[in-house]
Amino acid sequence: MSKKGMIYEAATSIMVREGIDGLTISKVAYEANIGKSTVYEYFASKDELIYETINYMAEKYVEDFKEKLFKHDGGFEIKVKLLIKMLIATMKKGNGNFMFIVSECDKTFKAKIEIHKRIQDIMLGIRMKFNDVIEDIIQLGVNEGIIEKPVNKINFIVWQNLIVMLSYEYSGVDAFLERYNIDISDEEKNINTIYKYLLKIL
Repeated sequence: MSKKGMIYEAATSIMVREGIDGLTISKVAYEANIGKSTVYEYFASKDELIYETINYMAEKYVEDFKEKLFKHDGGFEIKVKLLIKMLIATMKKGNGNFMFIVSECDKTFKAKIEIHKRIQDIMLGIRMKFNDVIEDIIQLGVNEGIIEKPVNKINFIVWQNLIVMLSYEYSGVDAFLERYNIDISDEEKNINTIYKYLLKIL
């Protein structure tokens, strides 16, 4: 791995473990087993390192997600249920959840307009790529005759938001459903329930 790659991996580990506020150039250098001056050869400041690392994490997150999703054989139903399972697993990671880290980073840099805008662009890029994945899966369902082709883009957006929201609720992260005495202990049953709701939308 290149030195820059080592820096990215070290910064990622620190942000997952300690959050945005826990990252320092010294910690990154120590974790990557390189000198601080080497970090500064690639990044002019801590802010630049954080932004570039978030961008690196975003690319890696999306690519890993797509690889896991599409390396498996199977049709529309299998792909959708695998997607739900992956989303639930992501939600359960809590502070280690990449999207949580990006969100915290966005809050941290709100006062720094330029970096804040760049972080928002990363978040938008993730949503657009995730939407592309959703469109590919939906097209698979259309080809198999399971669903009809959505008439406009808003259907894709509603579907994307619904699958994320339901995966979050059924992950049990905030115990919202349990307060209504809805049993979510059976993950396979939860995935099937979410799948059925999604079919009703399309």
